[in-house]
Amino acid sequence: MPSETEVLEELGLAANEAKLYHLLLKVGRMKANELSVKSGLQRRTVYDTCQQLEKKGLVGKAEVAGVLTFSPSPPSSLLSFLDEKRDSVEKILPELSKPFEAEEKAGASVLYGTSGMKMVLEDILRLRADYCVYYGQLQIFDYLPKFIHIFHEKKKRLGIKSRYLLLDVPTARKRAPMIPLAEFKFIDPSTLSAGVWWTYADRLILFVLQKEPITIFIKNADLAKT
Repeated sequence: MPSETEVLEELGLAANEAKLYHLLLKVGRMKANELSVKSGLQRRTVYDTCQQLEKKGLVGKAEVAGVLTFSPSPPSSLLSFLDEKRDSVEKILPELSKPFEAEEKAGASVLYGTSGMKMVLEDILRLRADYCVYYGQLQIFDYLPKFIHIFHEKKKRLGIKSRYLLLDVPTARKRAPMIPLAEFKFIDPSTLSAGVWWTYADRLILFVLQKEPITIFIKNADLAKT
């Protein structure tokens, strides 16, 4: 399991930023020389790093008895930091996507782990594309227990419709009503498979649902239509 500082780095903080922010959260308000001693960083590095954290809304500064001190913003500030990053990405997505969407040739990629599944759901939201799902019993709820509910809330807000052809098993019947703006048909469950197909826009997706899921992403209009 990654440490707290490693998670902070995964969120987008530089190593020194994660170290100082985590230290301030544990200790509270500190002077630059105290931060330097406890972190092992040079005072100049401490000042520069705290300045970057201040720009990100994660650290505040104040003079106490003529001495500059630094204090951490609440950990909930990390959510605002992530929202700002997302807003910045969304602003440049249209331009970044033009070459990719204009490509006529077939393209395929393979992604390992749940990050590939999240990528597909984010892509559906970005394109605001209706989609179809064939096979399975909605195992995606098991792989992305929190993210799938966030996806469905955004799906409903954007008016994205979907159609499902699922195995007629209790798990699928139980989860189906939880999906908004969706139509369902159920098929004979006697033939089981680890593969589930999704299609939307000019994309064809195969989720291979094993311990570490595999996402096979194919961009080809003819295949998706078929």
